[in-house]
Amino acid sequence: MNKLNLSIVIPTYNERDNISKILEKLESSLKNIKYEVVFVDDNSPDGTSEEIEVFMKKSQNVKLIRRVGRRGLSGAIIEGIFASNASLVGVMDCDLQHDESKLLEMLALFKKNTSLDLVIGSRFTEDGEISHGAFSKVREVASKTITIIIKKLLYINSTDPLSGFFMVKKDSFLAHSKKLQTQGFKVLADFLAVSRHNIDVKEIGYKFKNRVLGESKMSLLTGLELISLVLSQIFGGKVSIKFILFCMVGVSGIFVQLATTGFLYFFVNGFSTSQTVGILVAMTSNYFLNNYITFQERKLKSIALLQGLFSFYLICSLGAFANIAVATYLFSLSSNWLVSSFVGAVFGAVWNFTLSSNFTWKSK
Repeated sequence: MNKLNLSIVIPTYNERDNISKILEKLESSLKNIKYEVVFVDDNSPDGTSEEIEVFMKKSQNVKLIRRVGRRGLSGAIIEGIFASNASLVGVMDCDLQHDESKLLEMLALFKKNTSLDLVIGSRFTEDGEISHGAFSKVREVASKTITIIIKKLLYINSTDPLSGFFMVKKDSFLAHSKKLQTQGFKVLADFLAVSRHNIDVKEIGYKFKNRVLGESKMSLLTGLELISLVLSQIFGGKVSIKFILFCMVGVSGIFVQLATTGFLYFFVNGFSTSQTVGILVAMTSNYFLNNYITFQERKLKSIALLQGLFSFYLICSLGAFANIAVATYLFSLSSNWLVSSFVGAVFGAVWNFTLSSNFTWKSK
């Protein structure tokens, strides 16, 4: 194979009908460029991988990474960049909303400036825009507001750190890859945050197009993972997104417990009974929320869902005893109830998260 000028990484999930379209668009835009397309599919149930395999038989430059038991846009992009064979890697979605013709402009910038590390396709430069109807007005305002907040909190200068369309020098990306979070949807913001100001970045504006097929990746889970990414970076990347999500669910369980206990106490007028049921309901709520949010790539179903529930009950019960034991021991040494209680709570949270990860939602 002749030396490649460019690798293009395209993460997919339920994008079967877009595969032929995006390959046609890339072929039309990159006529004189030696390139490969690396699709990273999260085991889509709609047959996306099988559709890609059809095109792999027609072209040596179409490749597929099929991920089983792993989910997350950031992780897919990271794996795709690792597997790429060119020194420059373009990243774009498969939903046809990114402007593939801008890849040539990105390549030209790298050719002009050999010290350049990253070119971001931005919706928010003077010549960038969002097509009418691509976003609802509410989502457009929310996107711009979140972008401003992310830039402030993570000290990022880019106009569009949440962009999913960019080109990066592979060596520059790999130099910071160990610090990147594999969970989440915004690998660019994570990369900009961990690399700080040690990379040379340029931007080009592009028109964010209307979606033709497929469903938007934006959801409540996306928002929670974005918040978790910011918190993770505030802690210097030493706390994982998954653990932060687990703690968020745990906080929600406090309110569930209080609401349940208060409701029952009003009718039963027995605190011990009300508190016990409140704790049980909170643990159940935490279990199902963690199954949907924190461990969504390992989501349990059918019989495994019921087995996991009892496993979670046992782990959290032991975690409560561990919490009490640690807090009591520290209090006997310091007589500081606040610090003792806090350390006990942290120990209990780490206990629950670690054991849940390894036993309740063990990797497949």
